[in-house]
Amino acid sequence: MRKKKEITVKRQPELIEIKPGLRLRTPKKEEWRLAHPWYQNEKVMYLSEGVKNKTYNLSQIYNMYEYLSTRGELYFIEVFEHNRWLAIGDVTLWEENLPIAIGVEAYWGQGIGKAVINCLLKRAKELGMTKISVPAIYHYNKASLRLFESCGFKKISENETEKSYEKMIK
Repeated sequence: MRKKKEITVKRQPELIEIKPGLRLRTPKKEEWRLAHPWYQNEKVMYLSEGVKNKTYNLSQIYNMYEYLSTRGELYFIEVFEHNRWLAIGDVTLWEENLPIAIGVEAYWGQGIGKAVINCLLKRAKELGMTKISVPAIYHYNKASLRLFESCGFKKISENETEKSYEKMIK
């Protein structure tokens, strides 16, 4: 009788250290409220959701996180500052999307997004993913376009408002 091949399911780690002072942490559901200030920032909303003069209330944030956490690995991006870890954004590793938001503007342009994406590409390989898609980045979101291109994502399509990318995992 042939022995069945065991399937190993890799559980989402609670913490992933990216480098000293920067990590990913799986938030508990009761902590999701910490994201509220990020999604009250109209610039964050415009860059990530493509809407002006709109913000998310707590219910919308919980709905978004519920959706993302059931499709992939949801993490808070945290920095170590003033002797404590501070959540500054979120990211979800999922084959069909890799949404990332640095919700605290003071941390924009510091290379945090690139470090996070490169870390999650390694995690994707550990999980056996072969490809990650990024279905929509708005043309005006130059920082995100540069970020994904600098991490090796290739443009696969484009329309009048957005570009789509993907990266093969080797």
